[in-house]
Amino acid sequence: MLLAALHSVDKAYGEQVVLDAATLELRDGDRTALIGRNGAGKSTLLRLLMAAEAPDAGGVYRAEGTVIAMLEQDPRFEPGETVVGISERAFAELDELERRLEALETAGLDDPERYHRWEVVHATFERRGGYARRARRDAVLSALGFKERHHELVASLSGGERTRLGLARLLMAQPDVLLLDEPTNHLDIEMRAWLEGHLARYPGAALIVSHDRAFLDGACDRTAEVSRGELRVGAGNPTAFRAARAEAERIQAQTRANQERELARLDAAAEQMKRWAGQSEKLHRRAKAMERRADRYEVGMIDEVRGKERTTRFTFDCEASASIVMTAEHLSKSFGGRKLLDDLTLEVRQGERIALVGPNGAGKTTLLRLLLGEHASDHPLGVVRTGVRVRVGYYDQGLKGVDGDATLFEELLKRMGDADAHNALGRFLFPYEAQFKRVNDLSGGERARLALLDLTLARRNLLVLDEPTNHLDVEMIEALEAALDAYEGTLILVSHDRRFLSKLATRVWEVRDGRFTDYAGDWHYYVRKRGEAHPGAIVASSEGARGGTRGAGSGAVADDRGEDGAAAGYRRGAGGWQARSPTPSRWQLERRLAALEGEIAEVEELLADVTRLLGSPMTLTASDLAALGVGDWRTAGPPPSTAELLAALGAEHAILEARLLQHMAEWEDTTDMLSAAAATGGKSG
Repeated sequence: MLLAALHSVDKAYGEQVVLDAATLELRDGDRTALIGRNGAGKSTLLRLLMAAEAPDAGGVYRAEGTVIAMLEQDPRFEPGETVVGISERAFAELDELERRLEALETAGLDDPERYHRWEVVHATFERRGGYARRARRDAVLSALGFKERHHELVASLSGGERTRLGLARLLMAQPDVLLLDEPTNHLDIEMRAWLEGHLARYPGAALIVSHDRAFLDGACDRTAEVSRGELRVGAGNPTAFRAARAEAERIQAQTRANQERELARLDAAAEQMKRWAGQSEKLHRRAKAMERRADRYEVGMIDEVRGKERTTRFTFDCEASASIVMTAEHLSKSFGGRKLLDDLTLEVRQGERIALVGPNGAGKTTLLRLLLGEHASDHPLGVVRTGVRVRVGYYDQGLKGVDGDATLFEELLKRMGDADAHNALGRFLFPYEAQFKRVNDLSGGERARLALLDLTLARRNLLVLDEPTNHLDVEMIEALEAALDAYEGTLILVSHDRRFLSKLATRVWEVRDGRFTDYAGDWHYYVRKRGEAHPGAIVASSEGARGGTRGAGSGAVADDRGEDGAAAGYRRGAGGWQARSPTPSRWQLERRLAALEGEIAEVEELLADVTRLLGSPMTLTASDLAALGVGDWRTAGPPPSTAELLAALGAEHAILEARLLQHMAEWEDTTDMLSAAAATGGKSG
């Protein structure tokens, strides 16, 4: 069913064309990633669908009765509202639909016209998840960090928590079309993995803007790209879409080159005939015919391949440091009576690339600041020592020490000459006219690029990067990955971008519930070890939603060992320290894969049964649920109401969906590992 669409829409701001004849259709079940560079027009497209802006030409379509809702980055709430009160307001429309259903049922459904009205209202109520809304509320609030905070006042929440609550409100309301502009802002890794899985099974349509590549790849099966006014739509997640686009552009360029060679041959042949013709009428006619043939051929040629948008490359240069870069002994830190770190001892060696992960509020930034000496006046316990010749560079998007009233060009002139300043700014995608903007007038993405430029000039051999991918578009994130991959110094990274961490980290520190665990391996090793230790939680891999986890370890560094009993340490390679991650044997993987396939089939069958029952609410009985093992309905007393049965069934549906997501994620990981083992001739037993 077509829910909303743009048809041949034009939109411009002054001389800048943002959309040119853009067409996009959103249908039931669509999961569409909206990608493009910062400023390309993604937010404009969302506002057009919301009717917050009007197109200059073309049309915006919305199916009758369709509810479209958009995520606000700065959501507004009523004074005095509580977290649970927000959820009740999110259900206002569904509550009204339920009252209409009850009124129609009370009046009796024997009248055909009344029964038809009941069917229409019931279909809307069911489509928008009315029966499962209480279970959905509990699941959403829990997943987004409000499990035991239902009665907290919204006014007491931080800015990031308010943004998460705005997202929760939107997901609970379950509109027909979700428009999500950077929904992963202020979400930690596990929240992102949960949201990814939730959106992959969303009953309506979703159009999603995000710079988190793993999140989009896991949640979306369709991609729309805005580039220089053109909107291109294709099947597949963004990674598949970009690969297909690159291959199509390669074929197009090759075909165009072949056609240009043929056109040149035809033109040369026509010119040769003209020279030969002399006074021969017959040869003149042949020359004219050859010219017309060349003209017809040129008309039929494919369009010239558009030049690619400008990309960038940069490096982080540094001098060598001591082999022991940093040590910390007996670090402890509490905040508001809650212990964040307890008697922590650690060592950082030259060349390591450490990912620091954990839920929001667990103490990641606190640990960074302790290591950087910024909490010295707060009386933390412990000692931090920095090695010889270690020069620390901290990624600071706040741009401390930069004159906000100065222009970008003026700031760089403090360190280099005119030509070098222009070239450096150009390398970080600041066109000539933008180089004369004041620092205080920069957007979030521009500030992030300036902070990275500042860091490349500093020549630091220990880089501490706190959320460096925030506000960067995908092209700049990939340029940053390449620069850090070639970097010969030491890295400590805090990020919720799973793909970014999977490409760079050779060691993972996790802070959770006052505990610190050191995983001596890369990101995939970390995901696997946590999944083994806590198979019932959500583990987030770099490729999409992954089931997930509670941390292992206490206050000390964990001694993680592989299946062969050898410590999972490091080997020195050309690119720095590399993780040595143990893997299970092929026969173990084959056995687990067979078991998973059986478990998936079982859950899918149960999910189909539950879905079938939810589709027939008026005939639902307690025995239907008992047959599936849902609830215990054998107690004496009056039979349960339809609402009670549907609430139990809705909760079971949510549980089964989560279980299926976890099994499918493990199946994908196991299949990948088995393929890799087969390709390398791994042992079968």
